[in-house]
Amino acid sequence: MASQPRLPSELTDLAIEDLRFEGTTLAQCALVCRAWVPAAQRNQFSKLSIHERNCTELIQYLTSATRNVAGYVRCLRVHLWGDLRANLNRATANRTPLLHLLLPHISHFTNVRELELDGCRAFAGRQWDEIWTDLLASALGQSLTHLTVHYLDFEDLPDLVDLVSAFPQLTHLTAEDLDIAEASHEYSNEPQEPYNGSKTPPPLLANIKYVSGRSFASGGGPFLRWLAAGPQAFSTLYLDLDAEAGDVNAGVELVGAARDNLKTLFLNFDDQWGFWEGFELSGNSVLRSLVLRSITAGLFEVLRSVSSPLQHLSFGDVEELDSDAWRDLVDVLMSPSFASLVRIDFYVSSRKHVEDLENEIKGEHPEFFERGIAFFGKHFMCSGPKAYFVHSSSTQTPP
Repeated sequence: MASQPRLPSELTDLAIEDLRFEGTTLAQCALVCRAWVPAAQRNQFSKLSIHERNCTELIQYLTSATRNVAGYVRCLRVHLWGDLRANLNRATANRTPLLHLLLPHISHFTNVRELELDGCRAFAGRQWDEIWTDLLASALGQSLTHLTVHYLDFEDLPDLVDLVSAFPQLTHLTAEDLDIAEASHEYSNEPQEPYNGSKTPPPLLANIKYVSGRSFASGGGPFLRWLAAGPQAFSTLYLDLDAEAGDVNAGVELVGAARDNLKTLFLNFDDQWGFWEGFELSGNSVLRSLVLRSITAGLFEVLRSVSSPLQHLSFGDVEELDSDAWRDLVDVLMSPSFASLVRIDFYVSSRKHVEDLENEIKGEHPEFFERGIAFFGKHFMCSGPKAYFVHSSSTQTPP
């Protein structure tokens, strides 16, 4: 009996990858035939989250299997002490040092490109062990391009610097709600000791997301200044800064350091002490997208300083603006400096209906809306500038 013709393996691999099947479907694909197994497993195990409920079994698998799927993992997330948020009232929430248990076997993960470390700082109360940095660097130092650190405690600033600089191929860095013990003091907006070591940020680092520590965490100003003093090839900055943490001035320096590399900028800040007075964007000559989580009067001067051909502007919490502020904002955006804009988004919280504000502003400033590039929508806090906003049914999808 003649054998049935087979599709080239390259086509079946592409089909499985492009269709983006869920886990159950991928498992079924692996059972169809041997030729489908590699692509199905490669996609099914491309992302792995390690927590207290699967860590023990995973380590047993890594030490016993002659051939395992760890090499398929490209995105690895590790809860350092277990997922305490989801297990506060369970016996499994025993704050086991999972990363300490995992690191002797980390060499099995030969293709990890993205590493996310979650310390659950508010619940764990345990600090980063500097030995972990060396072990991670020896296993992933030449392959890692994305590093995310959430809610971690560090003894001092050099421990954080050592971790970030351990990965020379790093292009994306997310640092959220970190605490540095030696930087903590009663008033965290006070000056903090700078980094005095010799290490510099990874030379390829282009995308930075930094969110100030909350709940009395120490400020990260010295860390931001260390980044600003580095290669400065930053094209995307997402800065959610807190004045109480003393991060705002350092954030201003980081934006200025990006100079003519910065293309996308997201800003959210607390301006209670006027730290942004004098801040301008004239030095960022290639800026194309600017997202402002909220608007204060001082930001009109920042907008007037823009010298690059902006294409996309987004403003949040615009229902907080009074009629005079709206007039000033429209006047700024109608100036020749913003003739390059192709999209302006105004986002409204749930406190006021989108259509009501849209009709009100259109009635008062019809000349502005004749340009056909301004839209209204609803928004909510999210994880990044591109995923930040959700549109109401009456608005168009942003570019």
